[in-house]
Amino acid sequence: MRVTDSHRQLSLLRQLSAGSAAVARASDQAVTGLRVNRFSDDPVLGRQIVDFDGALRALSQYQRNAGAARHRVEAEEGVLQQVTDLLTRAKELATSESGSTANTATRAIAAAEIRQIQQQVIALGNTSQGGEFIFGGQATGAPPFQANGTYVGSGNSRQSELGPGQLVDTVHNGDQMLVNSGVMSALAALEAALMADNVAGIRTSMTSLDGALDATQTLHAEIGGRDRSLELTMAMLTTRSDSLIARRSAVAEIPLEEAVINLTSAQTALEAAYLATSRTLSLSLAGYLR
Repeated sequence: MRVTDSHRQLSLLRQLSAGSAAVARASDQAVTGLRVNRFSDDPVLGRQIVDFDGALRALSQYQRNAGAARHRVEAEEGVLQQVTDLLTRAKELATSESGSTANTATRAIAAAEIRQIQQQVIALGNTSQGGEFIFGGQATGAPPFQANGTYVGSGNSRQSELGPGQLVDTVHNGDQMLVNSGVMSALAALEAALMADNVAGIRTSMTSLDGALDATQTLHAEIGGRDRSLELTMAMLTTRSDSLIARRSAVAEIPLEEAVINLTSAQTALEAAYLATSRTLSLSLAGYLR
C-alpha cells in the first residue's frame, strides 16, 4: 500500500496529540499525586477507585452505627446501676419497716420515699440521648413510660446494622428492663404494703425486690457482654477501613519519584515527536519545491 505524504503527516499529528495528552496527564499526576484525575484517564483503575470509595462509605456508616450503639449501651449500663441502687434502697426500707421498731407513721414516710423511687425509675426509663428515647425499642420519638409507670413503647429491641445484613441488639427496651424484670411491680407492692401498714405484705415484697435485683443484674451482665462485643466490632471495622484505605492509596496515588519519571519520559517522547514531525515536514516541503 502506497503511503502518501499526507498520511505520514496525519500520523505524525496524531502522535503529537497523543504525546501532548501524555505530558498533560503526567503533569497532572505529578501535581496531584493521583494516578487517575479523570475517569477517562484509566477506566479500569477508575472503576476500582469508585468501588473502594463505596466500600469505605459503607464501612464509615457501620462505624457510626457501632459508635452510636455503644453510647446507648453505656447509657443503659449507667441506668441499670442506678436502678440497682434504688432497689437496694427500697430493700433497706422494707427491711427497716418490717421490724418491731417501725410503726404506722414511719411506714407512711417510707411509702412516700418509695413513691419517689418509683418516679426516679420511670424517669430513668424515659432516658433520652441525641433526641431519642433509647428504651422505647424501635419507637424512639416519644417517652416509653407514662407517668403511672405504664410502658407504651415498642416491644422490639433497638438494633443496629454493623455489616451487610448484620443486625444486632443493642439496648433492652423499657418493658424488658423495668417491667418484665419485676422492678415496677416490686416497688408498687412495697408501696401498697407500707401504706396499708401490712407487715406481712412488706416482708413478701422483699422477696419480689430480691427477684428484681437478680433480674437487673442479669440484664447488666447481658449489656456488659454487648458492650464488649461492640468494642471488638469497632476495632474490626477500624482494621478493615485502614486496610481498604491502604489498598485504595496503592491504586489511586502515585509516588512523586514515579510521577517525575513519567513526566520526564512523556516530555522526551513529545520532543522526539516534534523533531520527527519537523524533519518530515521539511523533507516534504523540499521535495515539493524541487
